Amino acid sequence: MKHEWRLALGTAVFLSAISLVYWVWSGEWSGTIMLGFGGAAYAIMFGFLLLTFLRRKGIPRSEDRPDATQEEGAGEIGFFPANSIWPAAMGLGAVFFAIGLAFGKWFWIMGAILLVGAIIGFAVEAESR
Repeated sequence: MKHEWRLALGTAVFLSAISLVYWVWSGEWSGTIMLGFGGAAYAIMFGFLLLTFLRRKGIPRSEDRPDATQEEGAGEIGFFPANSIWPAAMGLGAVFFAIGLAFGKWFWIMGAILLVGAIIGFAVEAESR
């Protein structure tokens, strides 16, 4: 956690400062807001990393210790779901939804139904395993 929180905090501060400089220099709102949201996103990541560090009560990970061995970093990697059709259905629903925003309600309604159905199907499939 030692390097990750520093990177997130540094990027949040940098993007926030650049957002202010950009607004003063150009006076344009869209770029200023995008840079500000980028800084806010990194600030949220910094907060998550800080809370994770505090939850662990300062116990360093094996990656942060120079005397750690490779075996200490081994362990359960996690659950990876098997092949599924639901991510493709979610992508198709998102495409129809985006097309509907430009071309009309029918695509929007079809995309929303497909997207919600795919999300529900993916969640049910993940819980059943």
